[in-house]
Amino acid sequence: QEIPLDETVKGPRRAINRFGRFIDGLGEWYRGVINWALRRRRLVVITVTVLMVASLGMVPFIGAEFLSATDAGQISIAVEMDTGTVLDETNKVAAQIEEGVKEIPEVTTVFTSVGPEGSMMMDTGASESDRATVMVMLLKKSERARSTTDIAEEIRKKVVDIPGAKIKVTEFDPATVGMSYSNPINVKISGDDLDVLKELSEETKAIVRGVSGTREVEASLTEGKPEVQIKVDRRKAALYGLAPGQVASNIKTAVEGQVSTRYRVEGDEVDVRVRYAASARDDLSQLGTIMLSSPTGAQIPLSQVASFELDRGPVSITRIHQERVAEITADLANRDVASATAEVQQRIDSELQLPPGYRVEYTGENKEMMESFRSLLLALLLAVVLVYAVMAIQYESFFDPFVIMFSVPTCFIGGAAALVITGRTFSVVTFIGVIMLVGVAVSNAIVLVDYIKTLRRRGMERDQAIAEAGAVRIRPILMTALATILAMFPLALGLGEGGEVSAPLATVVIGGLAASTVITLVLVPVVYTIFDDWGQKITAKLGFSQSEENISG
Repeated sequence: QEIPLDETVKGPRRAINRFGRFIDGLGEWYRGVINWALRRRRLVVITVTVLMVASLGMVPFIGAEFLSATDAGQISIAVEMDTGTVLDETNKVAAQIEEGVKEIPEVTTVFTSVGPEGSMMMDTGASESDRATVMVMLLKKSERARSTTDIAEEIRKKVVDIPGAKIKVTEFDPATVGMSYSNPINVKISGDDLDVLKELSEETKAIVRGVSGTREVEASLTEGKPEVQIKVDRRKAALYGLAPGQVASNIKTAVEGQVSTRYRVEGDEVDVRVRYAASARDDLSQLGTIMLSSPTGAQIPLSQVASFELDRGPVSITRIHQERVAEITADLANRDVASATAEVQQRIDSELQLPPGYRVEYTGENKEMMESFRSLLLALLLAVVLVYAVMAIQYESFFDPFVIMFSVPTCFIGGAAALVITGRTFSVVTFIGVIMLVGVAVSNAIVLVDYIKTLRRRGMERDQAIAEAGAVRIRPILMTALATILAMFPLALGLGEGGEVSAPLATVVIGGLAASTVITLVLVPVVYTIFDDWGQKITAKLGFSQSEENISG
């Protein structure tokens, strides 16, 4: 059955007409609201001020992080076995992990690399046969009920009891590959004595591990392979005219050898290396027989100026500004960086007893986040100044732009409330959304104030002009705000892969613009009349005679 074209458009047209009549009715209702607000200006200002203070009170309930975590559906499992573990044993552990991971219903693909290829995710100084990496691919975000974080937590519980293996489970985000990366939690302890640093780092690890939300807590001063530590007695060495550097050079020559000559074999040159026999190099008791040459030509046994100890040394020693540094790092799960870092700092400052000459520094993602926030704050202030300057030039007045700028702080009321309600965090991307709001929010106030000025130029009384301008301009103001909010709504849902990054931006824009639009329609007319009254009083005191239009700019 054919349906006439008029019938197909009649329904939508009827809905549009109803919406138009609703907006027109809203305009008449708003006229009454403005008249009510102008009679109670003090109440309006106090109410908005209370809302601003309340929005500041919401700040402690809003988490902060550099970038919102994304649910990319990839998990990396880095495995490090005990030093000296053969490749077959590492492979068995990797296979055990792989079998456990495959039992998880959301897992689609598991890729395992063992040995040299499996050492890419963990740099701790272990031999290549000691390492493996298991990459886990999950179902698409829309096809699973659990997040990548929840699944990673289940994997941690499955692999935590595997003996002889150090296992690190992290969410892998392909979007961050090639970018500089800082751990969410990074604590640096600096000092001179390695033993003291190691003890402090172990205490700090225990403290950080006790903070809720921390995962994969590690310290840089981890034990490496067994080694022979030769400690030179500087005083004894000086008696023979030897410096520690000379002793080290002699030991290196004895152990590693020195190329004395070369000879040719079928056209190829072969180095002839002279060094101590293997029996002397591998036997701790024989190392003391290495002879050192003093400046006088005397031969002194190494045992006369040094002591020997078989121990495990640190994998690496970091120095910053000539100070030895121990780093304690941790990842986070289901917690924002700012609150976790604050708790870590509070607990370390109260529980860790630092000896004289040792200090703690808190870096990591939180430090980078605060540096970015400072830069974006300058950008926000610059945006406000530029918007004001452009309006001042356009209106050839300082008064009207100043009134219009009162719409900017109202954005923070809705933005803060939106983040608290949705449970989303304040990030660098969210800050960019706040900067966007500056331009969007003032546009509504500009539309209102500009028409008020137009009506006053036509001779209309001020309060009447404000009420009339509000009733006429409410349609474009609401339509502009509604169009922006609806355009941002799909983004705020955070749908699709990586949608978590941009969702807070859309959330703060929607909340900020909604609150700013409603409050601006009441606050800006009130502020306009307050400053206009002040202007008339100042003009009267100065004895000038000006028209209302000149007074208002």
